[in-house]
Amino acid sequence: MSKVLLLLAAVVIGFPLMVLAVAGAAITSIFAAPRASASTCLVAGADGMTLVGYGPEETRNAATIVAVGKQLQVPEQGQVVAIATALRESWLRNLTWGDRDSVGLFQQRPSMGWGTREEILNPVYSSTQFYTHLLAVPGWETLRVTEAADAVQKSAFPEAYAEHEPAARAIVAALHGAHCQPASAPGEWVVPTTGTCTSGYGPRDGEMHRGQDIAAPIGTPIRAAHAGTVIDSGPATGYGLWVRIEHPDGVVTAYGHNNANHVRVGDHVQAGQVIAEVGNRGESSGAHLHFQIEHSGNAVDPVVFYRDRGHPSLCDETKNRS
Repeated sequence: MSKVLLLLAAVVIGFPLMVLAVAGAAITSIFAAPRASASTCLVAGADGMTLVGYGPEETRNAATIVAVGKQLQVPEQGQVVAIATALRESWLRNLTWGDRDSVGLFQQRPSMGWGTREEILNPVYSSTQFYTHLLAVPGWETLRVTEAADAVQKSAFPEAYAEHEPAARAIVAALHGAHCQPASAPGEWVVPTTGTCTSGYGPRDGEMHRGQDIAAPIGTPIRAAHAGTVIDSGPATGYGLWVRIEHPDGVVTAYGHNNANHVRVGDHVQAGQVIAEVGNRGESSGAHLHFQIEHSGNAVDPVVFYRDRGHPSLCDETKNRS
């Protein structure tokens, strides 16, 4: 074979290989972008708020998306893109199912490099991932909302995000106060919910009331009082639905009459992390949190427990009605 023919053969054979290499590099750059870590974000500034037309779960997830955006210093336009995407992909619900292996608020797929299923089901992690990929899109700020969303999601229906833009702008405006508060210091105890202390620890109607009741509207976030491990999450006689968390030094906290739980047995939680919603389930005469503390297996007065440890007062005792 002549040198000319050999040269032509090398070019013909090498060209597809070069194209495949370039394509492979492009695919790798899309799905092997630096993965954002699941930063801690204890959402504040949206407690007790419910968006018109949306329930507590959707409101809480939207507040998380907005708060994480602020933490990452993403402009408001980027927050609108993220909310519009979540409205389209999950209706602002943290879905455990989807097309193929898609899960979460943004229907991200573990098989496509977005993280593990457990990571993606963490709204803070999935929001961080979305923003990380959005910020990597050249000139995303000048794109239409639906174009910016599709640049991240690679949707089969790229114009579908456009219909959610008005709602997304209204949601971002309504949740302008949502932000990430600093994680509590190790050993710190925090108040589990915002409300009015009503029935306290002690005798009540001929029985022993083993905790502190805090009245609040249904759907108000309940937060872990201290870092620990969830040992119960589900139905409980008298409490309807409860969560129990085991902490160091033989301390266990319980949160009862919940409307919904957001943690599972075995989950490790931080102080201030949302674990449930205030409800009116079980033997309850109104929406409230029954907050109970056990030390070495014995129930103790939560108000005294907090006071003796020099932590923020659980209740204003002058308003603590028994």
